[in-house]
Amino acid sequence: MKFCPSCDTLAIPAAYSETGCNIFAKNSDRDVTEAQPLIFFQAEDHVNEKMVQCTYIPVEQVQHTYAMIGSKPWWIWGFEMGVNEWGVAVGNEAEWANVPVADADALLGMDLVRLGLERSKTAREALHVIIRLLERYGQGGACKYGTSRSDSAYHNSFILADPLEVYLLETVDRHWVYRRLNDVQGISNVYSIGREYDAASKDIDIFAESKGLHTAGQPFDFSKSFMLLNYHYMGGFSRSQWSTKMLRGKRGHLNAENVLEILRGHYEGDTIENRWSAVGGCVPCVCMHGSEPTHTHSAASMVVEYHKTAYRELLFTYWGSVCPPCCSIIVPFYNAGYIPRKLGAGENYYDEASFWWKVNRMAADIESNYERYHGWLDETRKNTEKEFRRKDIEVRGQAEAMLKEGKADEARKILNSFTDECLSIAETMVEKLTEEIENDMRNIPGEIYRAAYLDSYRKKVNMPIGRGPDEEETRSDLL
Repeated sequence: MKFCPSCDTLAIPAAYSETGCNIFAKNSDRDVTEAQPLIFFQAEDHVNEKMVQCTYIPVEQVQHTYAMIGSKPWWIWGFEMGVNEWGVAVGNEAEWANVPVADADALLGMDLVRLGLERSKTAREALHVIIRLLERYGQGGACKYGTSRSDSAYHNSFILADPLEVYLLETVDRHWVYRRLNDVQGISNVYSIGREYDAASKDIDIFAESKGLHTAGQPFDFSKSFMLLNYHYMGGFSRSQWSTKMLRGKRGHLNAENVLEILRGHYEGDTIENRWSAVGGCVPCVCMHGSEPTHTHSAASMVVEYHKTAYRELLFTYWGSVCPPCCSIIVPFYNAGYIPRKLGAGENYYDEASFWWKVNRMAADIESNYERYHGWLDETRKNTEKEFRRKDIEVRGQAEAMLKEGKADEARKILNSFTDECLSIAETMVEKLTEEIENDMRNIPGEIYRAAYLDSYRKKVNMPIGRGPDEEETRSDLL
């Protein structure tokens, strides 16, 4: 079992947001070689299908699955995070416990995220879908491409939200505990639930006692019983503490913009802020950048901003970005049955046709000299994203007017056209900035502390670094 720092999920109940609506957010952290496509899945009937194949095992199929947007590692059936047509949003966290993961293929946490989304109309229903499937099929299997179960299997925690409720579900083996969240919460790779919970699996205290992890007659504390108190597996503690502190400091004023800033955070101003720059690599941050030895970075981000509305198409704005969010640009998506096809491209090698890989190339360029190049991105990104947010309000107003007239198709067209417009602007910015940085890199050497890692990474995934008319350059040529 090897630890890889991975993922941070944030929950903001309506009472603490600026608009009086729930907000759900997550950074999905994965191996730096894994593209994470964003895909729309249509609602489907499965009258003649008895089973559905997940990443490793089949499970019993249901008669109908709901439409959903899913952000998924390219090789996995399930999702790191997503939201469905009813506004149910779910994301998972890897958890390392002092109870080993079963050494057998089972359901990945990502599979459970997708299964919960496609079978539920509310967060509470998704909670119980995941619990039933966990108890029946178990959890386990290699979670990192090309590795074994012994290297990369883990238990899972989940945050589940809808327009009205938010839940935290934590699991170990086939056991579970959950509570409804009534305050802001940031979670990561350490358990959060202690003695206070709404429900737990049958005999969970006896299970813990059988492992020598609970004393009979004492109050049962899930985290104290199952958290793996090993320094090498505690990287999520500082991240969850920091993100929760940031959320608490903005209670009542939280919105999609400042929640995104938390996802883009690197402990700025704190005692554990990274040395030199955000990519100094001293400790894993909420906005994560690849480094030795774990090679993990934030592969995709989402902020689901719920809205008060009578129309399902306007239930939420899904603000999404790919790669480390501090080096990326958000794009809005809606409950309108559409994700641009180019966002579904990408595997484990550089692909010019993949938006994910284009952004990742720019992010690697920025990381080569973060102090110099991040400002170049931020200079244009601030105004661009501000305009996206302004027009989001305007476009939703236009779509609502169409919906009031019974013109649902026209409303969806307005929303999806705005998504296309924002994606086109973002892609143009990425291409232009990549060219500008790589031209500059011909004359300005990158920071030496990132050079070896980025050199190795680019070679591993066949990533170019910019070519002149008659030359092919490598990283070593530029140092």
